[in-house]
Amino acid sequence: MSEQKSKSTIGRKFKLFMMIFLVLLVPLVMDQAAVDRDTVKWAGRIAAIITVLLSVYGLMTKVFKTFIYVILGLVGLTFLVSEGYVEAPRVTAWSAERKGDK
Repeated sequence: MSEQKSKSTIGRKFKLFMMIFLVLLVPLVMDQAAVDRDTVKWAGRIAAIITVLLSVYGLMTKVFKTFIYVILGLVGLTFLVSEGYVEAPRVTAWSAERKGDK
């Protein structure tokens, strides 16, 4: 019985983490696609709020215990990139450099 509970808990953790990861990925992809800066800021703010709400849900249902620190770090990083305080490396520049090396 404990194996069944353990498997379902791991599955719930993975699903909730993937939902959070996808929500946080939206503003980062928008930043890479050179979308308007104000739009990226608002998307980052909304993603941070949704992620915090999902994290609180995970804490209340005891799905996340120590994993919350990783999620809060991702939220902080996404918020800083979307606000423009931290410049994320451009994937297009990186791929152009790689293409030029070959």
